[in-house]
Amino acid sequence: MKNIVRICMVIFTCLLFTGCYDRDVVGSKGTHYILPKVENLDYSVQGNTVKLTWQIPDNIPDEFLRPLEVSIQKVENDIYRDVITIGNEGTFAEGIAIDANKRYRFVVKLVGNLTDEVVETGISSRIYSEGQVIDIQ
Repeated sequence: MKNIVRICMVIFTCLLFTGCYDRDVVGSKGTHYILPKVENLDYSVQGNTVKLTWQIPDNIPDEFLRPLEVSIQKVENDIYRDVITIGNEGTFAEGIAIDANKRYRFVVKLVGNLTDEVVETGISSRIYSEGQVIDIQ
């Protein structure tokens, strides 16, 4: 009888905690201001280096301070290895070292800070766009 009560208590506790999970709160970025993705992402390989090029879209909302930054995540064989930041709305990154025997993925995102007029208390003023991904084999 004790075992049945314990099992019921464990099941009840598990159900209680799974009922508290709210994906909207976890997945929310907390702001209504969105940066567009970089455009025309491309690459060229020069020996053991890669050059990435892209364009900054024209439709950047006025709620973001200019100039924007660009964040590049370097993924080597499915492991994040580096984050490269390009300032002043740069449109290229060159000299990124690679090994020809490995697979690479680069995730390129716009990064902007909201103006003081639209910043909300408790919510980050630093916003990342959705990433554009390029694979290099």
